[in-house]
Amino acid sequence: MSESFRRLRENIETRGSSISSEATFKFLFAWELGRTLDFSRDYRFDFEYNVYSRLKTEDKFLDLLAYTDPTFKLAFEFKLPKKKTSGAPSPSTQTRAKICSDISRLTYLVRDKVDQIHLGYFLMATDEGGYLNEGRKTSNPQYKTYQGTVYPAETIIPEGTGSNGIPRKLSFPKHEVRFDWEGVDRIGDKLTPKGSFAWLKPIKLWA
Repeated sequence: MSESFRRLRENIETRGSSISSEATFKFLFAWELGRTLDFSRDYRFDFEYNVYSRLKTEDKFLDLLAYTDPTFKLAFEFKLPKKKTSGAPSPSTQTRAKICSDISRLTYLVRDKVDQIHLGYFLMATDEGGYLNEGRKTSNPQYKTYQGTVYPAETIIPEGTGSNGIPRKLSFPKHEVRFDWEGVDRIGDKLTPKGSFAWLKPIKLWA
């Protein structure tokens, strides 16, 4: 998996490929994962897989399901927050909440081995510094994504408030979850993407 992500990142940052949307991010990763597996005849993948039907969540669909062995499947969630064409920032508080929700949902899948899912991965890239730096976040500050953030094992994030929060507690796995951003420069006391994007080191979830 890590080799597939490395190739994708290299293609974007040094070979002129582009990712204009989260959908493109998912497709290009699935393609690179296939390449890593030499496009094995056993390689199967599915986008928008309906797997969260038993959860109290607005979105019932997993971004990507992939496997070569039907008894050991991998689940992937993706985020690609980008500046708007007007230059305005994305709704970062809401997106940070959704990032934590994705990690919690992947935790559920691997904990309960839903549909034979044994490993989960959260993948993210962004061209915005707001996700890299702690700053002075006053709205739902419990959703943290900045560099060096570590959620201890079995963290439970309190429910959020207002339209930018998740109206329920979020359970994290029985191991720590760490946000390590790569491909960044430090300008003064702030981190900023070095190239097209800052890339989150893939977060792996297991039971």
